[in-house]
Amino acid sequence: MKYAVAPAVAGLCYAIGVLLAYRRSEPEDARRFIDLQEELRFSQDHIMANETFRSLGAYLEIAAHQMKEPLQTVASGVAALAADAELPEATRRQVAALRTGLDQLNETLRHLAGYGLNKPGRAPFSVNVLLHEAILLCRRRAAEKTITFEERYGVVPPVMGSAMRVHQAIFNIIVNAVEAMPFGGGTIVVETAHENDRVIARVRDSGIGIRPEHMSRIFEPFFTTKPEKKGVGLGLWAARQMLDIVGADVTVNSAPLQGTEVTLNFPQAAPLRPGREGELHPPELPTNTADDRGRRIA
Repeated sequence: MKYAVAPAVAGLCYAIGVLLAYRRSEPEDARRFIDLQEELRFSQDHIMANETFRSLGAYLEIAAHQMKEPLQTVASGVAALAADAELPEATRRQVAALRTGLDQLNETLRHLAGYGLNKPGRAPFSVNVLLHEAILLCRRRAAEKTITFEERYGVVPPVMGSAMRVHQAIFNIIVNAVEAMPFGGGTIVVETAHENDRVIARVRDSGIGIRPEHMSRIFEPFFTTKPEKKGVGLGLWAARQMLDIVGADVTVNSAPLQGTEVTLNFPQAAPLRPGREGELHPPELPTNTADDRGRRIA
């Protein structure tokens, strides 16, 4: 399901709700509006579940890629052994078995890589747009916990890379921010700025923070401090891997009971047009140029 679906469904439900506000006296319309709200909730839940699988897919893809090089080294050694004319027959049979096993491993890696993300092309995209879209996907979950978002978008130049992967990374980070406030209440501040020819995005929550002994492990795959069945510990790991692909850095500052700030540092694709420094996007995020997913960018 494409990322634009949930905001579109949300907008459709909102529009229908406005129309039905003039006809509240008709029970059938009221029931239909409730049904549409339920459909929206189901759609967003489906997307949230799908994002977990995408994180797992990213893990499988990158793990498969990292295993290829050592396997190729082993395969070269096995091939050199097989080429030895003086190799005893018993050893030759063992070498043949090794080659068969290596072929099976390589085939398994190809299948694992197939579960990962597609190989999207590089194109300019707007970090502001991706942040806003990710917030839309998380808004209902946040509202259930009375968590609010404060969006402060500066005018920033486009970034070059895969919008799909960066969207996934940003989504994971915002989900973590929401889940960092298990008792409800609080604010998540999302802001962007253009600093030293870099695009900076910050996501700051007022949650429970991260204990010092856990800070060195937050980007490890499968590391999580969430209760059982609440997470698999791949969100931040996948985010870092996908941001690394587009040349972005990610840093985390946190302290117990003082919240957490995640900073993303992107290389700009091109400088801003003269005279735009210091401006802020209005809430509607006006943009001028299309990215690789058909949306306009700053």
